[in-house]
Amino acid sequence: MRSIQTKFIVLILSCIFICSTVIGGAGIFSAKRVVDEDSAQLMNSRCTELAGEADALLSRIEQSVKTLAVFTNEQLKSVDLLKNDAAYLQSFTKQLESVAVNAANNTEGSVAVYVRFNPDFTPPTSGVFWSKTNLNGTFQRLTPTDFSRCSPTDVEHLGWHYIPVKNGKATWMSPYMNENINVQMISYVIPIYKDNETIGVVGMDIDFTIIKDMVNSMRIYDSGYAFLADEKGNVMCHHTYPFGSPMSSVDKSLIPVVMELENGTSGSNLFTYVNNGEKMEMAFRTLRNGMRLAVTAPLLEIDRNKNILLLQICIALLIIAPTSVLVTFLITRRIVRPLKELNTAAKKIAEGDLSITLTQQTKDEVGTLSDSFQQTVNHLQKYIDYINSLAYRDVLTGVKNKAAYQEVERRLEECMRRGRPEFAIMVLDINDLKRINDSFGHDFGDMMIMDACKLICKVFAHSPVYRIRGDEFTVILEGADYENYKRLLEKFQSAIDEYNENVRVDSRLSIARGIAVYNSGTDLVFSNVFKRADSAMYQNKADMKSADHRRENDNMAFVYPDRPDTPFPNRT
Repeated sequence: MRSIQTKFIVLILSCIFICSTVIGGAGIFSAKRVVDEDSAQLMNSRCTELAGEADALLSRIEQSVKTLAVFTNEQLKSVDLLKNDAAYLQSFTKQLESVAVNAANNTEGSVAVYVRFNPDFTPPTSGVFWSKTNLNGTFQRLTPTDFSRCSPTDVEHLGWHYIPVKNGKATWMSPYMNENINVQMISYVIPIYKDNETIGVVGMDIDFTIIKDMVNSMRIYDSGYAFLADEKGNVMCHHTYPFGSPMSSVDKSLIPVVMELENGTSGSNLFTYVNNGEKMEMAFRTLRNGMRLAVTAPLLEIDRNKNILLLQICIALLIIAPTSVLVTFLITRRIVRPLKELNTAAKKIAEGDLSITLTQQTKDEVGTLSDSFQQTVNHLQKYIDYINSLAYRDVLTGVKNKAAYQEVERRLEECMRRGRPEFAIMVLDINDLKRINDSFGHDFGDMMIMDACKLICKVFAHSPVYRIRGDEFTVILEGADYENYKRLLEKFQSAIDEYNENVRVDSRLSIARGIAVYNSGTDLVFSNVFKRADSAMYQNKADMKSADHRRENDNMAFVYPDRPDTPFPNRT
């Protein structure tokens, strides 16, 4: 069976059996996707439903407090009267009491209601404060907290007043335990302003148990449950962890959960985490008061139906697949090996890697194809090497040209975006090349360019040199040359001086140069570094011309010898 055609005929017959595997795999994939989507929808729907119930309760509480706040603001005749008229303060307080108590009686879970005035201009116990002495009792008038007994920085006792005033907006306070009636409470407080002045606050204390009962009653799957945490991952209501404890401290495995809760609403996807060695999935929503309501269940329970379905599909495949796999393996083994090698080689070529060698040799059409493919790669490598030598080499000097420079510019630009590379750019320009061309001809000028290039390449032997314009070169300094560029500049000047000792005065080599080191704080793009190096080069050129001019003035009496008859000066 040397013919590949014969092999493929047998392979097509085998594909009949392979189709069962493909269909089974598609069934597994579809079943997994559908069941996962249903599980996520179930948990998100239940979480959204429970969050809606909690938000509805919080919204009713907010509305009650807002109504009392609006009434207080509208009934206040004047801030000056509140400050200076004790009789008006007393009557105004009396006027608010009935409305406040009525609002509290009609608010689910309310255990206290208060309207407290700014202690800066009213007595420290002024205002309205009605509270229940127990959950089943009625509201009774109590003496408001004395502001004078605590510091404004005492958040534990006066935070309900100063935090909302500082925030400048309605604020949900964190739950706390009222030791007087042994009730865990949560407060909603609204600061009151009139004529751009803080009048006081209106607030209501709510029995936190009504929210906890709502959360604790929620169940999903067999052992799934709901819990409540604040925006920092501290436990507000949990069937295992105590109130107020940071989740990350009671169980280090919950640190990813805390980070997810801090980010806000999870959306439609489930968040997977590990708790006490068990994989869990969680959906959560952010409530009106900033707390996170989460629904979580073990992954094994969520995936139970999916696992049963997948098991059934796998059993069916185990019955059908072995025969097809065995036949396909025996027949296609000799076909697959060289084809795989060809496929891998093709990918490498697509990525620009031509250093491949095909080792699988067969005596059929695939073997012929492999031989032709290898020859094509070899010819392509030679051709590309030749093209690259033309495209990236300067014809006159043999160093890299402007096209190669643009390639390295793009590479360093990418490095600058990803991190902070260390490199410097040096720009060099031959001085008075036009005079030399005009005096001795362009061939002599080309010789000057080549001599200058040799000096540059000799000194900066470990750095790429580019000829980017007629007499202008650029060197990219990295690695050791970057670290020692100052010493290399001194060596370069010495090389120029040594060169000039062996030529006539009027054909001496003068090269202006400028260097710029990449600074991540100021150089946003590669061109910023180049421009600084280019400017430094032109400044160096100006300085060199200025120095030459001074020397000419100092030696005005000196007369140069006549030019020789030869077209070029002696360069030995």
